Amino acid sequence: MSGHVYLIKKGDFFMIGSTRNIDKQMRKLRPDEIISTTEIDSPEGLEARLLRRYRNVRLPESGYFQLSERQLIDCKKQLGEKSKIPKTIGAEFYIAITGTLFLFLLTSFVCIRINLYPSLELALAFALASIPMWILFLLGNFGGYFSSDLSPFSAWFNRIRALLAALVLSLCSYLLISKVSF
Repeated sequence: MSGHVYLIKKGDFFMIGSTRNIDKQMRKLRPDEIISTTEIDSPEGLEARLLRRYRNVRLPESGYFQLSERQLIDCKKQLGEKSKIPKTIGAEFYIAITGTLFLFLLTSFVCIRINLYPSLELALAFALASIPMWILFLLGNFGGYFSSDLSPFSAWFNRIRALLAALVLSLCSYLLISKVSF
């Protein structure tokens, strides 16, 4: 279900938030200025990333921030089309897949260069390739947000997918290594 992530100004302070109904939320908050909004499928992930990104300028015990001009420009950029941060929690899984493929190819290349036994090469490549998936399973993310900024269980789907992928990769490694006779 899609929603919006917004950046508003109220007095001298800014607020970052997410909602499923932007019009209702803006009537409720009555901001001085709506600086930026973006509509995405899973707004909680992007909101959590932005809350973490600007945590040092967050007013204690509130949802308000004292953003500098530079931070304001950066926040508007992150809410725009050219954002460099993943906008959804599910993007973490695809980051892990990219890391897995990179480690698999790098390990395979190194093992071929040092001329290991082919089954051992593949076993080592699968074992090292499982590392990003194990990290995602254990931590729930790669540091883009605090789990406390998310609704309960919102990152569990990623963790389950990562666990399954890590188990498959580790099992492949185990099966290959058990075939190698030293």
